[in-house]
Amino acid sequence: MRGPLMLAFLALAVPAQAQSMRGVPLADEGWWVVLGSFGNNGGSGSRAVDAAVARTRRQAQSCGESPFNDVSDKFSGFAPGFDVSVLGAYPTRARAEAALSRVSACVTGAYIRRSRYAGE
Repeated sequence: MRGPLMLAFLALAVPAQAQSMRGVPLADEGWWVVLGSFGNNGGSGSRAVDAAVARTRRQAQSCGESPFNDVSDKFSGFAPGFDVSVLGAYPTRARAEAALSRVSACVTGAYIRRSRYAGE
């Protein structure tokens, strides 16, 4: 009885863990869907920036997506001094365009850019 009960618990727990991972980058390099960029005046954590990031996250979630956000300085080719909300990185432009198509009804002004994410 204990074995089947444990298996049932694990089966329920695994999808929940996989779902929560959607907010992290899929890969470090490739095509990104940029949902928004918000000037951080040299530092992250201002109330206005935090509110903009939260608003963008809610908008993306209403289309079934969970964005990742970090400072633009960590992305090659992105202008420094911004907090960015992104989806990706996708291995091909076509996959990024598909994601853009899904989210564009909820997040206006989103666009695609190729970049490498430096991480922490």
